[in-house]
Amino acid sequence: MPVESVSYREYSPWPRWVGWIVWGALGASALPFAFGLNAEYGMPGRLLSMAAILGLGWAVQHIFGGLHVRVEETRLFIYLGSIPLVKKSVPFADIASLKSVRYRPLAEFGGWGVRGMGKTRAWTARGNQAVVLTLSNGQALYVGSDHPERLEEHIRRAMAARSLPGE
Repeated sequence: MPVESVSYREYSPWPRWVGWIVWGALGASALPFAFGLNAEYGMPGRLLSMAAILGLGWAVQHIFGGLHVRVEETRLFIYLGSIPLVKKSVPFADIASLKSVRYRPLAEFGGWGVRGMGKTRAWTARGNQAVVLTLSNGQALYVGSDHPERLEEHIRRAMAARSLPGE
């Protein structure tokens, strides 16, 4: 697929407390290795174990940490973390309507992240604001945003540019 130009990008990081929990849990699991409580592994084994734990933290943060949203020429591209492994592409042709909303992530989806089943899905990192895309197949897709009105406007602008005569 050719690289498309990006007219708007937005990043919503995890709330700070999520990072504290992730790194706190990983740090707590590395403590026995750091202080030699697992002496049967020897120094090389302990260092390797601590490196593996820190590597796991890095991977979690870079694969799942925060939500990136890009408005491109022909689509909306959404992915988690800084490495787009968990991603979704929504062609503008598939969008029937869109609107900015406030919603209740815990009540409606059980929290943040990639959530939902059936006809309603959500891609969120934090907060209670989103742009809801109603797709031509009837599915509703909540795209979390710190600035939903701005995101909605950029999507509308990009969709309008695609439908101009002569393109």
